[in-house]
Amino acid sequence: ATRQNQKEFRRKGGIEIIKENLRIGEVDQTGNNNTFLLAVLDCLNFAVYGNSRSELHFLEIEGVYVLLDLLEEGGECLRRLILSSMCTILQNGKVFKYFVEWNSSKTTINATQLLIKLYEQEDKRFSVDF
Repeated sequence: ATRQNQKEFRRKGGIEIIKENLRIGEVDQTGNNNTFLLAVLDCLNFAVYGNSRSELHFLEIEGVYVLLDLLEEGGECLRRLILSSMCTILQNGKVFKYFVEWNSSKTTINATQLLIKLYEQEDKRFSVDF
């Protein structure tokens, strides 16, 4: 039943809706932005991941780029969840090309540099010295 639901979700334009909602910086209503993005990431996890056609469609509409943008711009609160989502989609061999091609529109860093930057921020946050 899950596979059929994922197929129907893809056919009805649900993956595009997920992508667009990952781009939303602020929620229009009085809702909490982090709670909203948590729900969108949860939807991505269950409605797209694990279905090769849905994952491919997410790639084709540049969903990985949006996810990386969110990782760069998103707050610390959602960082682990976004990283977990990236790890899940990176298990698909076709994704690596998109990961390598991404460059930040704000800082022009690439995905590898972004991960190093996040790693350094975590070291600093936990006072890790070498």
